[in-house]
Amino acid sequence: MNSKWILMTMAVAGSMVWMAQPVWGQELAKERADLYFQEGKLNFETKNKAFRMKLDNRIYTDLSFYLPTVSVDGLTSKPNKDMEEDDGKFRFDNGVSIRRARFAIKAELYEKWFAEFDLDFAYNEVEIKDMFLGYKFNEHISVQAGHFKEPMSMERLTSSRYLTANERPMPVEMFAGGRRLGAAVTAWGNHWWLSGGVFGQQVDILQKEKNRGSDGYGFTGRVGLSPVDKDEWTVHLGGYASYRTPDALGVEDRLVEFRTFPESRTDRRRFVRAEIPNVSHYVTYGLEAAVRWNKLLAYGEYTFTNLSRYHLENEQKIGLRNAEFNGWYATASYMILGEQRRYMPEDAEFAPVYQRRKGGCLEASARASYVNLNDFHEISSPITGGSAYAYSANLNWFPVPNVMLGLNYTFMDNDKYADDKGHITKDGKALSEVMPDGLDFHILQLRLMLSF
Repeated sequence: MNSKWILMTMAVAGSMVWMAQPVWGQELAKERADLYFQEGKLNFETKNKAFRMKLDNRIYTDLSFYLPTVSVDGLTSKPNKDMEEDDGKFRFDNGVSIRRARFAIKAELYEKWFAEFDLDFAYNEVEIKDMFLGYKFNEHISVQAGHFKEPMSMERLTSSRYLTANERPMPVEMFAGGRRLGAAVTAWGNHWWLSGGVFGQQVDILQKEKNRGSDGYGFTGRVGLSPVDKDEWTVHLGGYASYRTPDALGVEDRLVEFRTFPESRTDRRRFVRAEIPNVSHYVTYGLEAAVRWNKLLAYGEYTFTNLSRYHLENEQKIGLRNAEFNGWYATASYMILGEQRRYMPEDAEFAPVYQRRKGGCLEASARASYVNLNDFHEISSPITGGSAYAYSANLNWFPVPNVMLGLNYTFMDNDKYADDKGHITKDGKALSEVMPDGLDFHILQLRLMLSF
């Protein structure tokens, strides 16, 4: 791991331990606790309000059908090594999947400390999501360290419970960070929000491997402004930036892989995908804008990524022209029944769906998104990871605050290079040769979400 990362993490951890000293000695004191439900979540809270623990569990079940616009007969796919038998014929995975199965505990300790432990059991695997410890200097400034989301993208930071579509848009999944080991400071006021930190690797099985080399490191920050935030309407403007070096992953010359699902997860194939070797570092920038007016919410983002890379010649590093990728999305949501999501200044995002009437909330939304993973600036070393447009329409019904039934339609318009990093072929030929218009398809999805 990079020495800068070690020193910064130790400094943050040390300061947090120092701040804890005044409350040591209170561990043996017993406090009576109340048991109650708030927003459908089970809470335990002591009488003196010094300790609180809350369960935050979620189950998402998806039923998905994929309908290609052209015949896929004759197409082959890289065999799945985890299956006992796989003939290599291309086929979509229609059916039911457990998209998320989350078990989470959130805690507040000694009034100033907070922590979270969040696991996902989807696809019969255990994956660490959030696992961090934090300290609140006051109601508007906090610091935290552990494994959590980098401060990038309003859509990325918004909980999956409050998304308008089944999945986040492709450019957010591909470029806007995710959860990593790190430390960050966050501050906010009534009309502004600011967060920044240093981050290492994602928690991954590679961390158990020997000789994998040092983790990459990165610096990420986001700012959000809400010049107007009233009952009837809200305006949000924001931006984020991230500088990152790749992880070693057992090789001397580091590589980066960018990839995204086609806004559906039942079929586990990523059509837009590229593995880029010899990357020294890369930078991602993003812009956000949102407007809420009564029952209408419209928002979107644009993201841009620039990679610095090289090639080896006689064991010497020769610089190449920087590669550039980009993407965007635009979403519109109208709450037919019930109230639209409210703006949360402490998170600079739109979150809860409020229900004040029988019959719950009924929402209709639409989204267009685009991602481009092709780059031809360096003709000697082009990158053809593919590009795609996605157009979706959604109808979400919240009969009660903790249950959601969603109906989603998506059309995927892929270019000829969107071939899952060369894994989709025909007669040994690349998809770009045999299907120059790309492999396009429709997706029909039904979702049941339970949060408790």
